Amino acid sequence: MELGPPFGLQPFEVLFDKSEFNRVLPPGLLAFVGNLGFPPRPAGERPWVFANFVQSLDGLVSFGGRRHSGEWVARSRHDRWMMDLLRAHADALLCGARSLALETLSGSIPGGPVYRIVHPELLRYRQERLGRKKLIVILVTVSGNLRPADYRLFHSEHVEAWIATTPDGRARLGDPGKARVLVTGQGSVFDLGDLLRRLRSEHGIEYLLCEGGPTLYGHLVRGGWVDEKFITVAPQEIGPGIPPEQELTDWEKAGGTPIRPTSFAGTGFTIEEARWYRWVSCRKAGDHEFSRYRAASVGMPVLP
Repeated sequence: MELGPPFGLQPFEVLFDKSEFNRVLPPGLLAFVGNLGFPPRPAGERPWVFANFVQSLDGLVSFGGRRHSGEWVARSRHDRWMMDLLRAHADALLCGARSLALETLSGSIPGGPVYRIVHPELLRYRQERLGRKKLIVILVTVSGNLRPADYRLFHSEHVEAWIATTPDGRARLGDPGKARVLVTGQGSVFDLGDLLRRLRSEHGIEYLLCEGGPTLYGHLVRGGWVDEKFITVAPQEIGPGIPPEQELTDWEKAGGTPIRPTSFAGTGFTIEEARWYRWVSCRKAGDHEFSRYRAASVGMPVLP
């Protein structure tokens, strides 16, 4: 049985695409999304790291409050499908514990997200064409303040849940249940570079997808470990300040003036150190834009 496009969705309109040729994408999916390939098995001591975010026209990735998750910004079935396609290409998915907690607060399903591949044609594509096993979801918690039993992620048969934490965090974490625990760093200091190297050398992870949150993604960018970024731009403006009539979470109330996040949190760069990217591809579905950027250089490029 041929792998075809999802029922009820119109094909993406490919504006341009300079990515690698995808030799295993079946004709039905190729006609739906266009060519979308990844580099061959990456060389080096760490995985190929690619990130995926949805943002508004003014660059914000969340409404905050009880509607924290990116689905409220996107409100697009094509975005959900593209997210599954990127997950299909990943050996493992990296996300922060705070994002899991906030998405759990804002979700309609008790226990929060599982980060699974929902669309059956993309799950089959992952298994049959890419030859990848069950998606590994690695949750990063520096503090170890996490109760795995509270989240569906750690009970799901669809993914394999791991936890990455510090030595102090491991002592605080307690019983992780069935989750594999990776300990890195010293004391309460997390060593993200060491984690990436070990994921490659000890666990064979070659393609690693980051779905946030902004703090984790900011650390990856500052470390020079982000190779690509996929961005869905939703055609709306939402503004950075949370309006007074919106209900706040306890975490937002405790943090002072609540500001909606961008994809990148924490200390930024000087103009000499800023990261630059090449625009690799662009698609559209309705008025939503789907772009792909690949890391190019550090500092101001020479203008043509």
